[in-house]
Amino acid sequence: MKTKALLSILLLIGFGTFSSCDLFDKADDVSFDVILPLTFVIDETADNPGGSAYADTKLLDATSDPDVAKYANKIKEFKVNKVTYTITPGAGASTVTFTNGAVKVSSTGKTIASASSVSLSNTVETELTADTAGFNELASKLLDDKQELILLNGTLSKTPVAFDVKFNFYVTITANAL
Repeated sequence: MKTKALLSILLLIGFGTFSSCDLFDKADDVSFDVILPLTFVIDETADNPGGSAYADTKLLDATSDPDVAKYANKIKEFKVNKVTYTITPGAGASTVTFTNGAVKVSSTGKTIASASSVSLSNTVETELTADTAGFNELASKLLDDKQELILLNGTLSKTPVAFDVKFNFYVTITANAL
């Protein structure tokens, strides 16, 4: 009987010796999903019946979410899952289209997500076409300092026009819980 107990203990020690340290590192990790919102307020007052290029940047700050702020110094990974947009139409938006739209990492110009043509009268939350390399680039940038400048660019079919576009970045975060 003592031999079985001793053999069990030796096997357990041997397993622990040859196991990956990653297994134990990951045991205290916590993963959670957050939605990081970013709103662009667009108010183009110039009269351009033939259309106009649009570009602007806004700061995406992950620490504005209380869960992210709680684990800010312990975050090990960001994973961008999808990006959606919702339009709140304003003056003149019902007859305007936004084409060749792209959401990019401003510092590198890498496209995160895009849409070929968006009617500004569409008020339903809509998923953008993802660029996996752009998702990875944004995740890497967020890991560095929990924030990144985001560039929105595209072409408005005519101006003047006013509307808001809210982007939601759906992100999974892995952090060390201890």
